[in-house]
Amino acid sequence: MKKILILAFLLLFASSLAFSVDFGFLLDQNIEMDEDLLKYTPGLTPWFSWNDGQGTSVYLSALFSLKYLHFSGERSSSSGWARPLIVPELARCSVGYRFSPAVMIEAGRIGYADILGLTATGLFDGLRLEIGLPQGSLNVGAFYTGLLFKETAKVQMTAEDAANVAKLFDYDQFENYFTPKRALAFARWNMPVGDSNSLSAELLTQFDLTENTQKLNSQYGALKFDMYPMSMLRLTAGGVFEAMQYTSGDPMFAFGALAQVKTELPTAVSDWLGFTVKLGSGAMNDTITTFTPVSSNPQGSVFTGTLGGLAIIGLDYSAMLLHTLYAECALNYFLRTYDDPESSGNLYGAEFWATFVWQPLEDIRATLGAGAFFPGMGNIDAYGSDVLWKITAGISLSF
Repeated sequence: MKKILILAFLLLFASSLAFSVDFGFLLDQNIEMDEDLLKYTPGLTPWFSWNDGQGTSVYLSALFSLKYLHFSGERSSSSGWARPLIVPELARCSVGYRFSPAVMIEAGRIGYADILGLTATGLFDGLRLEIGLPQGSLNVGAFYTGLLFKETAKVQMTAEDAANVAKLFDYDQFENYFTPKRALAFARWNMPVGDSNSLSAELLTQFDLTENTQKLNSQYGALKFDMYPMSMLRLTAGGVFEAMQYTSGDPMFAFGALAQVKTELPTAVSDWLGFTVKLGSGAMNDTITTFTPVSSNPQGSVFTGTLGGLAIIGLDYSAMLLHTLYAECALNYFLRTYDDPESSGNLYGAEFWATFVWQPLEDIRATLGAGAFFPGMGNIDAYGSDVLWKITAGISLSF
């Protein structure tokens, strides 16, 4: 009888401490090839998650990657494994606590993207607070970039930033590992409008903490409106206004915009067709200048230009061809949003890109992408007239 009572007590005590733990590894193999370079990048991502069942959660992950480069032509002698041989990165690492169904706080290396996806996207170190309210939700947070790996974060807001990012990183020059130091703070309000529409407003400010000679502080105000006039149709429109202050000189201003139409097609498969226009201002006068986002992400898969001084007109199609096979393709045309006195044209050209994703099992995922950029369809000679192409392939295995 005594043993039964002890066993019942232990079971009751264990049930009060119910929690879940999970961990594993993700093995990635990626290949990228163009007319000049073949790049092979294997990577290993160990991860760990824990949830106490009472509001606290922990997620930890890291990435260890290698890079092999094979050059063609005159640079073929430089082919080989890039230094350092193994590059370590902290990936998503966060601790979260949910006070109630409507209030949650998260801290660590966490994901963030502005409401339009034009200004800052990726992983950042810091914290954010989300509060659900009867008339919408409020998100606030603060981040720091100086501990991120520069090749992943892509924070290059000034010419000095770009020069520092271009410096080679090795273990005996570990200071070249990090992203330029900048602090970010944001506040976002998401509000439902009617039964199916939503309005989002966001303020984002960026403080330059680098030792650059010419520092840049900037503030962004953005609005986005999502409409769903029908269940199979989504309309999105928004804009962002940027104010900039350099160490010397008068304050300057810039802007960006996004408009998108996306509709589900009445076909036998689940597929969508989208049309997108996106732009960032270029240098127009002494007051209006080039839009300068925090994250300098390429706007094409082959075309490497960033959003500052660029406009993109795009058509995209995506489809779930089979239960295990997903495909998407996009046709984008790139234009310059400012006049260059050394060039007579403002048309960069067109890019076509297609991607296939095959996932036969939950822990196996393979991707294949291919496309080309056609500068001959524009009138800017910065890229010459030869077609630029790229092929990517990858496989991910979860353990």
